[in-house]
Amino acid sequence: MRRIVWVAVGAAGGIVVYRRAQQALVDARERGLVVSAQQVGLSAASALGTARALASGAVADARERGAGTTPPPGTAAARVLRQSKQGE
Repeated sequence: MRRIVWVAVGAAGGIVVYRRAQQALVDARERGLVVSAQQVGLSAASALGTARALASGAVADARERGAGTTPPPGTAAARVLRQSKQGE
């Protein structure tokens, strides 16, 4: 008997939550929040596309320089030191 009561209470609560969520979605559409969320999504997708293009360009540059060749240890550090000395 107790289980049936709690199942009924849970079902009623679920219905109330579902209806409130529907109403909140309708209100959000009226206020334009859904459009803003879509714009944010498109902006993120555009940024991801740009990052992919840059990454593929970097991979292509690395391939042109000699794919599979590993620079000796310390090369990156030496490059940074040279650049910092040029900036002084």
